[in-house]
Amino acid sequence: METIFIAGVYGVGKSTLCRSLGNSLNIPSFSAGDLISKINGEDYKQSKAVKDAVYNQEVLVSEVELKLKKHPIILLAGHFCIFNEQNHVEVLPYGVFEKLHIKQILLLDADTNQIISNLLSRDKKFYDYEQVVCLQKEEQTVARHIANLIECPLDVHYMSYDANDSAHCVSILTKNGIIFD
Repeated sequence: METIFIAGVYGVGKSTLCRSLGNSLNIPSFSAGDLISKINGEDYKQSKAVKDAVYNQEVLVSEVELKLKKHPIILLAGHFCIFNEQNHVEVLPYGVFEKLHIKQILLLDADTNQIISNLLSRDKKFYDYEQVVCLQKEEQTVARHIANLIECPLDVHYMSYDANDSAHCVSILTKNGIIFD
């Protein structure tokens, strides 16, 4: 039972890349937000505000456990940090990541202006530049800490938003022995 965790801030392209990798590798892919929403009924598409991050992470662990009972390996798009209801950066509880059976972390990053543009296009909501930079920095810091804590590889991929993204991530997973050609 293994999870490849595709991490990054809102709008960086986690779910899109996760689906692409899932299709090319024949591995089921899931969005943490979608798994949580299915249970708690909250919609994270436009409003990123989370009411109860701790409960949501308990839901996520349960849902991932169910998926891993059906599939030996999954791709999971998710976050280490989120915006809370006051639009402040909130770090998700470290303990949840120890329970997700993470074998590899792929942290996605991109130009801050591109992320803001992606969010505006997708969610019709504008995010302040400094707010997104703060989220990006904290996501990177926590990703490194979690990778050390659970002793798994962390690779950062800077998104180009083309076919090279999927190909590069497949090569990372192959190099790290997570998947095999």
